[in-house]
Amino acid sequence: MAVTPAEVRVVLQKYVEAWASGDKQLLLSIFAADASWCDPVGTPAFVGHEGVAAFWDFAHQDSARQLIPKVNRIVACANEGILDFTMQVRMPHLNQGLDLHIVDRFVLNDAGKIQAANAYWDETCASAPEGMDFFAPNIEEAYKK
Repeated sequence: MAVTPAEVRVVLQKYVEAWASGDKQLLLSIFAADASWCDPVGTPAFVGHEGVAAFWDFAHQDSARQLIPKVNRIVACANEGILDFTMQVRMPHLNQGLDLHIVDRFVLNDAGKIQAANAYWDETCASAPEGMDFFAPNIEEAYKK
């Protein structure tokens, strides 16, 4: 059965909710078991629930790290969606932060799960919040097992 734009919007809202609330299980529940996620595009894909979980664990490796997604816009067409947002990363104990403007493209399968996720961002999308030092995570750490 074809996924509708309304269903795509619900999934993207759950994606944002998972990051905002720190709910790893919610995030895993919206991805297909064999999903592929490139973040950013051009880097090796995180594949399946194991890969999605590895990316999540990388992003949450410091328990004091705050991840706050600020949505600019969601666009849904057929079974695909675009999420335009800024991920605000804060590490107050180190006075470090990152504002990363991201455009994510998602493709949902017939079951309404994310089959493919592609994050578009580069160095021009990253900035330090006012009054904080720039925090630059090393994405290579996400691939270490």
